[in-house]
Amino acid sequence: MGELGKALLATAVIALFFGFTIYPDLEYTGVSRVQACTDECYEEYVAVNGTPAEIEQRKQALAATDAFSGIRSLWAGCAACHGADGGGGVGPMLAGQSSDDIINKLTIYKNRGQIGSQSALMWSQAAMLSDEQIETIGKFVQEGFPK
Repeated sequence: MGELGKALLATAVIALFFGFTIYPDLEYTGVSRVQACTDECYEEYVAVNGTPAEIEQRKQALAATDAFSGIRSLWAGCAACHGADGGGGVGPMLAGQSSDDIINKLTIYKNRGQIGSQSALMWSQAAMLSDEQIETIGKFVQEGFPK
């Protein structure tokens, strides 16, 4: 029997062992099973939370009251290097800078300009930002990273 035959035989033995010995007793207990919520379950859910349309309307109303809702998810990426409060880390400290400074620097990065030794790291980050997002990030930094 050649090497290929031995490998196939070993694979078949392992598969049969798993199929008849391990698999029947295999149970994932980390999370409850997914079940459809219908009839009374759905009525109770709607009574507590509202319809999906109402839930979405509440989310939109909440986002409308937050001037920075459009960049909050973007800021999570910035915070990875600059810190959640802009105190710095891998990247330089942003806290205390004016909106104009931030807007100017992001615009330079967006156009692949050189500001410091880590400019190349910022080029791809700034390239995906719109001018409106850049302005909002500038205001967000100037206002002290409001929650």
